[in-house]
Amino acid sequence: MNWKDWHPGPWQRKLLVGGLVALMGQLYLSLWAEGFRVSTAVVLYPILLMTLIRESHRPDTGVVTGLCVMGFRVLLDLIQGMDLAAAVLLEVPGGVFYFVYEGMLCLTVRDRRSADWLWPKLIGCDLTANIVNLALSSRLRFLAAPGELLGLLVLAVGRGTLAWGILFLGKRYRALLLQQEHEERYRRLFLMTAELKNELYFLKKNAEDIEAVMSSAYRLYERLGEEDEESKALALSVARDVHEVKKDNLRIIRGLEQVVTESYDKETMPLKDILNILERSTRQLLGAQRAEIRLECRLEGDIPVKEHYPVLSVLKNLVTNAVEAIQSGPGRGIVRVECRLDDEILTLVVTDDGPGITERGMKNLFQVGYSTKFDPGTGNINRGVGLPAVQHIVESLGGSVCVKSEVKKGACFTVALPLKNVVGGDV
Repeated sequence: MNWKDWHPGPWQRKLLVGGLVALMGQLYLSLWAEGFRVSTAVVLYPILLMTLIRESHRPDTGVVTGLCVMGFRVLLDLIQGMDLAAAVLLEVPGGVFYFVYEGMLCLTVRDRRSADWLWPKLIGCDLTANIVNLALSSRLRFLAAPGELLGLLVLAVGRGTLAWGILFLGKRYRALLLQQEHEERYRRLFLMTAELKNELYFLKKNAEDIEAVMSSAYRLYERLGEEDEESKALALSVARDVHEVKKDNLRIIRGLEQVVTESYDKETMPLKDILNILERSTRQLLGAQRAEIRLECRLEGDIPVKEHYPVLSVLKNLVTNAVEAIQSGPGRGIVRVECRLDDEILTLVVTDDGPGITERGMKNLFQVGYSTKFDPGTGNINRGVGLPAVQHIVESLGGSVCVKSEVKKGACFTVALPLKNVVGGDV
C-alpha cells in the first residue's frame, strides 16, 4: 500500500486521534488527586481536533478518544496487577476529560476552519474539562477546595497557549507555502504570456504572407484564359483554400491576443520584478550548466513598466541568444544584463563573453531564419527568430537596437527605449 495515497475516512481519523492521545497521555504528572494527570496529550488533542477533525460539529471524537485513553490506561493497570473494577473507577475521569473538552469546543467553535478568539476558547475548554476531571477524581472533594481552581487556571492557560501557538505557526507556515506556490504559478504564467506575445509577431507576419499568396493565386486565376479551364479552376481552388487558412490563422491570433490581454491584471510591473523573473527562467534554462554559465543582472533605479511583456520578451530573447552563443563556443562564460535610465531613455544592455559574431553574421543578424548556432551532435540548427522578434518589439516601442561584437571576444546588444512608451506613471 502506498501511504501517500491513503486518505482516512472520518472514523479512521477519530480512531487515529484517540490512539495518538492515548499514547501521548503516558507522559504525565500526578497532581491533586489519585488518577488526575497533567499530560502533554492535552496540548496535542486540540491541535488534532482543529486539523484532522475540522468538519465535526458533535463531540464524537471526544467519546472515541475518551474510550481509547480509558481502555489503554485500564490495560496498563491490569498488567500491573490492579483489580478491573478499581482500574475502571480510577481511569473513568481521565476518559471523561476528553469528552468534556470537545463538547466545550463544539459549543464555542462553530467553524474549525476559521475560528475567531481561539486562544481564550482553548483555555476555557481545558479549564472546564479539568474541573470535571478533578471533581470526579477527588470524589467531589475538589468542590470543597476552591483554592485549587487557580492551579487549574494556570495549567489551562499554559497548555492552551502552547496549543494555540503551534496552531498559529502552522497556519502561518501553510500561508507562506501557498504564497510561494502562487508566486511560482504566476511567474510561469507571466513567462508563458511573454512567449505568446513573442510568437504573435510571427503569426501576424504569417498572416501577411498568407494574404500575399491568396492575392497571387487570385490574380493567376484572373489571367488564365477561358481555354485553360482546369488550371483556372485549380488557381481559384488554391485561392479559396488559402483564404480559409487565413481566416483560421486570424482566429488563432485574436484568441491569443485575448488570452495575453487577460493574463495579467496589473497595469504596471516594477523593472526589478521583471529582472527577477528573467533570472529564475534563465536558471531553469541552464539547468545543470548553472555553474558553467552565470547570469549577472544590475539595475540602476527601479521604475514601473507598463509594457512589461515586451520588455521581458526583449531581455529574455537577448539573454537566451547570449547563453546559446556561449554554449556553441567555449561552454563557459558570463552573461551580463544592465538596466539604466539615461535622461528620457530606458537602456537595456546584454553582453556575453562568447565566440562573438562574424562580419557576415552581423549583416544577417536580424533576418528571420538566419542563425549562427548549430548543434553538431544532433544536426539541429536554431530557427533564428529571437533577434528578429527583438527588433520588431523594440521598433514597435519606438526604440532602437545596437550591436557590437568582436570574434572570440563576445557580443554586446544595447536597446534604447523611450521612457514615455514603456513606463506607466511618474518616474
